[in-house]
Amino acid sequence: MTISIKTPVAIIGGGLSGLYTAYLLQQHGIESTVFEARDRLGGRILSMPPSKTEQGVALEVERYDLGPSWFWPDMQPRMDKLVKDLKLTSFPQHQTGAHLFDQGRGTAPQRHEIGRASSPLSMRLSGGMQVLIEALTLQLPVDTIKLNHQATKIECKASGSVTLGMNGFMTTVKAQHVVLALPPRLFSNTIQFTPSLPESLFNHCQNTMTWMAAHAKFVAVYNKPFWRHQGLSGSVSSQTGPLVEVHDASSLHGKPALFGFVGINAAARKAAGSKALTQVILNQLSDLFGEQAAKPVNTFLTDWSEEAFTSTEQDQATSNSHPTYGLPASADDLWNGHLLFAGTESARIAGGYLEGALEAAELATKKLTSNHT
Repeated sequence: MTISIKTPVAIIGGGLSGLYTAYLLQQHGIESTVFEARDRLGGRILSMPPSKTEQGVALEVERYDLGPSWFWPDMQPRMDKLVKDLKLTSFPQHQTGAHLFDQGRGTAPQRHEIGRASSPLSMRLSGGMQVLIEALTLQLPVDTIKLNHQATKIECKASGSVTLGMNGFMTTVKAQHVVLALPPRLFSNTIQFTPSLPESLFNHCQNTMTWMAAHAKFVAVYNKPFWRHQGLSGSVSSQTGPLVEVHDASSLHGKPALFGFVGINAAARKAAGSKALTQVILNQLSDLFGEQAAKPVNTFLTDWSEEAFTSTEQDQATSNSHPTYGLPASADDLWNGHLLFAGTESARIAGGYLEGALEAAELATKKLTSNHT
């Protein structure tokens, strides 16, 4: 049995950009439906453990970010405004104390006293970055969100309407406009377009690195912030790894924690397995901070390279610099304005960041409000 859904605007992707597009369209009186392939919202925003709810409302719990952790109000006005509009609680990244520099080779880590906090100020959200997703979701009608709906086919009809195939074509969606709030490399690899995307756009999408897709992030939760008692900020730079960068990830009202970016490449991580990788990381943290670091009360490890709805085979290698993002001119007015793009990799100014996700959503909404019929 084929299920048919009709919606004025179909938004593919339930991450920050897709949800913010729906939020902005609602403010303009335009209905939309968000289709998310995962069984959860947020995309690359992921705070663990999962939220608990009471009567449909998310309760603030001790959560730690396995995706983006920070925003910078002085540099990211959209994020700053949205956090305030949604009345979320932000707090500065803990930076008080010394920074450790680990050169390895059997030498003790060097301790560097930090005289002042870095600028611009890094801010986090109480309850994890997931509260941003939850707050946006609460602003939308319940029937706006469709989880477990993976778009596999998008076809523009001669009439101008767009038909989408979901989940092996068991669900069809008819819309006037479609917004792709996905990484370009992902949608160009997983969705069949009729008519085909322009060759220049397809090639651009294939060559656009998906932000965070090659990375893995680890969090260790403790009962006490023992590093602070040692006069340490929790921040570490390591030339040996496996964590090449470590920071204090303590929640505002919950347990203290450390998090780090795993420097081992995707193939080596997969070969090692999560259990062995976790143990090697704890050994490293113990070498840096003392034996207490080897005994966390909880750990979380997310390898984005293994997330099928984030990463492709081309995304297994990391970049040594921040990629240049934005879409070519061939993406403008595609299918007479019926196919549009959001997602942080589509942003020209703040691509790759949360700010970029909002930037791209604003641009797509601006085009929709001028073209929507």
